[in-house]
Amino acid sequence: MAVMNILLSMNIHSLLADGTGPVLDLAYAAQILSRVLHFLSAMILVGGMFYLRTILAPSSAAQADPEACFAGRRSVWARWVGIATFFLLASGIYNLMLVIGQSKAAGVKLPPTYHMLLGIKFLLALLVMFVMSILAGKTAAAGRFRGQMGKWLNIAWLATIAIVVLAGILRTLH
Repeated sequence: MAVMNILLSMNIHSLLADGTGPVLDLAYAAQILSRVLHFLSAMILVGGMFYLRTILAPSSAAQADPEACFAGRRSVWARWVGIATFFLLASGIYNLMLVIGQSKAAGVKLPPTYHMLLGIKFLLALLVMFVMSILAGKTAAAGRFRGQMGKWLNIAWLATIAIVVLAGILRTLH
């Protein structure tokens, strides 16, 4: 373990010494913070969706009364859905601005395929955010959606898988 730590520190040291590594400044810290917030927010939203779909929604009590699966904690979940949605949107827009700025600074134009796939990913993300928000909502429409919770969670789950695939593809296109 100690040898691995030494090798890692030597590698990091050599990257920083020859100038090929990232510049450790406030802008770099903001990039890292943005990515961390993006991943954590996605984990909260998708983890909650997975839990709802696999643990709570299939229960017979939830099928009879969809509100029962929240056990009176729907408002807490709604708050977390709102927080995660906000940070996903804010960090996603910030990350996109960085990619565009970095490509312009490098004199490279992003391919049209990148923009098309990013648009699809964004629309799918809005769908997931909508489904999670409406299922956590307190309106009559939210109640109707909760009546078909399994169907909407399946749709959101498929959209999430597509988002992850698109994210992998987009990462290689810029």
